Amino acid sequence: MAEFVFSAFSDEIDSNFDKQIEAVKALGIGMIELRGVDGKSFIELTDDEAYAVKAKLDANGITLSALGTPIGKMNVDGDFEAHLKLLDRIMDIGDILGCKVLRMFSFYPADGMSDNEFKSVAFEFVGKLLDKADERGFILCHENEKDIFGCSPERELELMEHFGGRLKAVLDPGNFAFCFEDASKGYPLLKDYIHYFHIKDADESGAIVPPGKGVACLYETLKAINEDRKGKVILTMEPHLMNFTGLSSLSKLDDIHHVYSFETPFEAFKVATEAVREMVSKL
Repeated sequence: MAEFVFSAFSDEIDSNFDKQIEAVKALGIGMIELRGVDGKSFIELTDDEAYAVKAKLDANGITLSALGTPIGKMNVDGDFEAHLKLLDRIMDIGDILGCKVLRMFSFYPADGMSDNEFKSVAFEFVGKLLDKADERGFILCHENEKDIFGCSPERELELMEHFGGRLKAVLDPGNFAFCFEDASKGYPLLKDYIHYFHIKDADESGAIVPPGKGVACLYETLKAINEDRKGKVILTMEPHLMNFTGLSSLSKLDDIHHVYSFETPFEAFKVATEAVREMVSKL
């Protein structure tokens, strides 16, 4: 039986970091996957700012489950050397914050590139990122997302198998639903490689909906996890139920559609969290 532990992309609730901490405490969540801090990406933090973030987390008894990095979210014909330097800086920040788990992606193809060419370059780049991370004891966790190489369960499995366990997966069933992929395949195919989970949901039209209201097979996935795993399993809430500061850097805004409305981001996040807690209680 698994012990499900909740984390949160708290920048979906408020851009102000102090308010993020207040919100997760009010929700009874003790972990954050750090992404946005006071209206900017955490990757822009100075050392002094990173130490200040660490002090606030420690003072409030909040820990970091992972760092939500943008690594791998670039076209393969972009400036990869600059991307490697960015990973170095992110790992410096990770050392300050005491967090060695990094969420990342598997790149976008260049215009006109064949799928075989894309795969070759994407795998080469991921390998170089892994080499850097391994040297400093960081864990790279690949998130399945639209348009990157690992956009489907089958392609993400191909990526995982290629690196023989060095690369881990962060499974987001909602992203498969959002991409019109069969989310039911995600956990069975990838379970041997999954380090933790992101939680969102989408319906048949691709609209983002509260957990359990779509076709991401969240309850079925949680049930399978509970049967397979013992010990802590991190579920990072990333419901995307309202637009928030920084969303435009994560997705094309015309891709995001909502069919539920909420008065505040906190309300939306609370509804999502309570829905998942109810699923867990039924296991």
